[in-house]
Amino acid sequence: MSKTRSSLLRRIKDPSDQPSWEEFDKLYRPLLIQYAASRNLTRDEAEEIAQQCMAAIAGGVQKFERRSSLRGWMRGIVDNKVKDHLRAHRKETAARTGDFQREQTTESNPATLWERHWNKTHLLYCLSLIKEDVSPLTYQAFEMYVIQEQPVADIAEKLSMSPNQIYVAKHRVMERLKKRWSELADGIL
Repeated sequence: MSKTRSSLLRRIKDPSDQPSWEEFDKLYRPLLIQYAASRNLTRDEAEEIAQQCMAAIAGGVQKFERRSSLRGWMRGIVDNKVKDHLRAHRKETAARTGDFQREQTTESNPATLWERHWNKTHLLYCLSLIKEDVSPLTYQAFEMYVIQEQPVADIAEKLSMSPNQIYVAKHRVMERLKKRWSELADGIL
């Protein structure tokens, strides 16, 4: 990584630093959308919530203190936006139908959902960086073995690699993943 995530956090405090905001948006908008959608919102509603969150982050980043967790701060923002939306939606629905019953959700605990989406977003981000660092064949072997869980014999045949080469590819990518994850964690996790 050319710059640490903590420096990204420092850089977005300058509202005129468009490249840093684009990088922040690329990393976190999908997380916000996925989390909002997992709270029983439509894709359009989730995208609107993400936009509201990014505006709130832009407005509040100057006051954000590193003593608190970025993860917790962002979760608070998105939870509040989702609650506000659901509250307004319930009132609209109740006014139209005369039904004032509370909507039930079968989703997991919001904290659990947030953690799952937070970790997935950062894992995918790290893997996207690693994909640029290793040969396409190495990454493809890793992806087929670890992510797609294909048998080593099948991968070896498809990619014309020995089983040992596949294990080495997995090891190389996993080592890079641990390093990237650690760098990311030092900055913001």
